[in-house]
Amino acid sequence: MNERTNGALRVILVDDHAIFRHGLKAVLERACTVDVVAECGDGESALTAYLALRPDVLLLDLRMPRLDGLEVVRRVLQADGAARILVMTTYATDEDIGHALRAGARGYLLKDAAPDDVCRAIVRVAEGGMAIAPDIAAQYVRITTRAQLSARELQIVRMLGAGKPNKEIARDLSVEVTTVKGHVKSVLGKLGVRNRTEAVAEATRRGIVPGY
Repeated sequence: MNERTNGALRVILVDDHAIFRHGLKAVLERACTVDVVAECGDGESALTAYLALRPDVLLLDLRMPRLDGLEVVRRVLQADGAARILVMTTYATDEDIGHALRAGARGYLLKDAAPDDVCRAIVRVAEGGMAIAPDIAAQYVRITTRAQLSARELQIVRMLGAGKPNKEIARDLSVEVTTVKGHVKSVLGKLGVRNRTEAVAEATRRGIVPGY
C-alpha cells in the first residue's frame, strides 16, 4: 500500500455516474481527511484499481456496467481478505443489503447520507469496524431473522399476534399442542425474548410480521 498523504485515508470511488462521482470526491476531500486516489466508472476498472493501489477504503455503488458491485466485493476480498469495502448506493432492497453484507462489505450507506455520516463511515470501515446506516441496520436484522425462522415458526408468530392460544393454533395447523409449544419455545430463543407477548412485540418491531 502506498503511504498516506498527511495522514489522509486513501479512498477509491466507484460509481458509473461521473457527475455524482466527481461531486462526491469534492465533498469528501472538503469534509473528510481523505485522499481520493482513483475514480472508476465500472466494476472491472474498480477491481484493477484496487489491486494496483490497495486503498484504505473502497467506496462503491452496487449497480455498474461490466462487473456489478457485488461481484467486485467478492473478487476484491478473494484477492485481499483484509480489504475494507463500503457500499454507497440508492438501492435498499432486502436482496441488495443481504447480499452485500454477507459478501463481506463492511458498510452500507444510501446516497442521501449527510457528508459527516459518510466521513464517519469511511473512518470506521478503515479501522476495521462496521458502518451501516441505522435504517439499513434495522432492515438487515429483519432479513437475518426471517432467514432464521422457519415457515412454520412464522405462521405461529402470526397466530400469536392474533391472540390465539396454543390449543387453537394446534387445531388450526392440525398438529399436537406439544408440537406448538416446541415451536413457540424455538421462536422465543431465536427472537431473544422471554414470553409470547414479547415475541409478538419484537416480531412486529423488526417487521417480520405485519403490525397488529
